[in-house]
Amino acid sequence: MNTTIIEREKISLNTPIFVEGLPGIGLIGKIAVECLISELEAKKFAELYSPHFPHQAVVLPDSKLRLVRNEFYYHKGNQDFIFLTGDTQVPPTDSYGHYAVVQEILDFLADYEVKEIYTLGGYSTGGKEVEEPKVLGSGTSAALLEKISGIDPLLVLREDIGAAIVGASGLLLAEGKLRNLEGVCLLGESSGSVIDPKAAKAVIHSLSKILGIEITLDVLESRIKESERMINELQELQEQAAEKEKMRERRKDMEYIR
Repeated sequence: MNTTIIEREKISLNTPIFVEGLPGIGLIGKIAVECLISELEAKKFAELYSPHFPHQAVVLPDSKLRLVRNEFYYHKGNQDFIFLTGDTQVPPTDSYGHYAVVQEILDFLADYEVKEIYTLGGYSTGGKEVEEPKVLGSGTSAALLEKISGIDPLLVLREDIGAAIVGASGLLLAEGKLRNLEGVCLLGESSGSVIDPKAAKAVIHSLSKILGIEITLDVLESRIKESERMINELQELQEQAAEKEKMRERRKDMEYIR
C-alpha cells in the first residue's frame, strides 16, 4: 500500500483556500477545523490513507472496522474552501513518512489550483496553564505577514528565531512555498496536557478575522466549559492524591520514631 487519496465525489471549486487541522497539541487544530466544517456545513469528498500512519484500525459504532485516515471536506460560497482533518498524523519518528504524506496532499491540492494555505495547531507552554491563549503566527512571505499583523489582538507574530513547527502544519507551508504557494501557520497557546477547546477558539477567532468569515462559537463554548470542569476534577484528584501521600509519609515518620 502506498500513500493514496481516494476521491469519493468529483467536485469543481474556484481557487479554494486550504485549511489544515490534524491531531496535535491539545487537539487544537483538529477541534478548530471540525468546528469550521460544522459551521460551514462542508461536505466530505476525499480520504487519505497511508502506511506511514499508526498500524491500527478504528472500531465503528456498528462494530465494523476501518483504517485510520485523514479526510478532505469542501465548502462552496463567496470563497471556496478545502479542509483537512482526520484521525492521526504520521508518528514523529518517521521523517520520510511526513514528507511522503505532505507531498501527496500538495499534489492533490494542485489539481484544485489552491494558492493559499492555513495550517492550525497548538503551541505548548510546557504545562503552564493559560487563562487567555494567544495565537502565534508565522508565514511564508513578508507581504502575507504584514496583511495579518494587527488584524486580531489575540494574534502575535512569532519572533522565536530557529523554532521548529513539527509535522504537517510546518511541512505543508515550507514544501508549499517551493511550489509558489503562500500560507500562514496559527498555533494556539496550550498547556498541552488536555484537549484544549479554549485555545482552538482563539485560533478560529484569528483565522476568521484573516479570512473575513463569521463563525458562531456556541458549540465550542460548551466544550470549553466541559473541558474546564474536567480539568478542575483532575486537579482535585491530584490534590487528594498528594495529600494521601503526605499522610503516608507522616505515618512512616511516626513509626520510625517509635
